[in-house]
Amino acid sequence: MNQIEIHDIQELIDKNYPIEIIQKLLNDVLILSMEVKDDYPDYRQWFQTVQIPGIYNGTRNIIIAHLNDKIVGFVSLKKTEEKKICTFYVEKNFRRNKIGALLAEKAIAYLEEEKPLITIPMDKLHEFTKIAVKYNWEVSEIKENL
Repeated sequence: MNQIEIHDIQELIDKNYPIEIIQKLLNDVLILSMEVKDDYPDYRQWFQTVQIPGIYNGTRNIIIAHLNDKIVGFVSLKKTEEKKICTFYVEKNFRRNKIGALLAEKAIAYLEEEKPLITIPMDKLHEFTKIAVKYNWEVSEIKENL
């Protein structure tokens, strides 16, 4: 299997996938996201106490892109009155392969929002140019020191 696959964690839970597989996927996402969330204090605690319980209560989700057993990208989502992409990541070696576009499409469909809220650090804003143009996303607010 050499093709990128996209899976929705909430959907896998609903289809009664074995808990061991779900836990491994969530752990793999946590490990990968810890590498890219160095600008988010207490990220591990947030992931374990907010993101994971939210998946089980229907207010959050994670959509992953993987090649065999390796997660190469993911979006973590919040779907309450606030419809938000909390984390959006594609590994550098897998960028420019439309994985970001696939994840964005799935995120938009899940959130039922064409222009969801997404918080991006200023030093990473340039990485989202193509997706922002494709979906007509725009900067709506800039907050310093967050």
